Amino acid sequence: MSKSFLFRPYVRLAVSVRALARCTQGVAAVEFALIAPVMAAMFVGSVELSQAVTANRRVTQVATSTGDLVARADKNISDSEIVDIMKVGSYLMSPYALTGLSVDIRVVASSATNATDTKLKWTCSYKASAPTTVTCTCPSTTYAIPAGLVSQGDAVVIADISYDYKPTLFDNYMKKYYTGGSGGVYKMKETVYQKPRSNAPQLQVGVAPACGVT
Repeated sequence: MSKSFLFRPYVRLAVSVRALARCTQGVAAVEFALIAPVMAAMFVGSVELSQAVTANRRVTQVATSTGDLVARADKNISDSEIVDIMKVGSYLMSPYALTGLSVDIRVVASSATNATDTKLKWTCSYKASAPTTVTCTCPSTTYAIPAGLVSQGDAVVIADISYDYKPTLFDNYMKKYYTGGSGGVYKMKETVYQKPRSNAPQLQVGVAPACGVT
């Protein structure tokens, strides 16, 4: 038996390997298989983050709009009016779920002789999960605000908004940008301070005298 006959299979194998190395068929399919998972992950991440950014902007809109409506009032605000103002957030957050939306409006006033002596004159709270319920109180208790925000005998309207955002698909991307998430829910908050356009608005609670800055 000749040596050439023995080595012939190896020669054919070597030729096949060299031919396979030079072959370019299927390169596009291989590249697509490698890139597709990365592109899919990037697409899902961009959609998820854009949804979160939009929801966060809606939270800011709720804070500025509700605070502005109270700051514009030039008379007593009735029960029905404050309910309508607090419900504004429900419309602004649409089409996002409203179950995690909380709205708190406060009016804080300073003493006529001391700008640092500030008191919470009245406050109202609203949760979109209970859309017919707006709770208002007139505590007139000490309430700290950032220094320099008001002068003597001045007042400020504070809109404090909180929203529990739940990602549409999954929260793997959200964990990198929002902290405090629990069970796939992330807390978005916004606090806005606005000066009353004229006198600080007073709140008419039921049949009781209006409470607020006197």
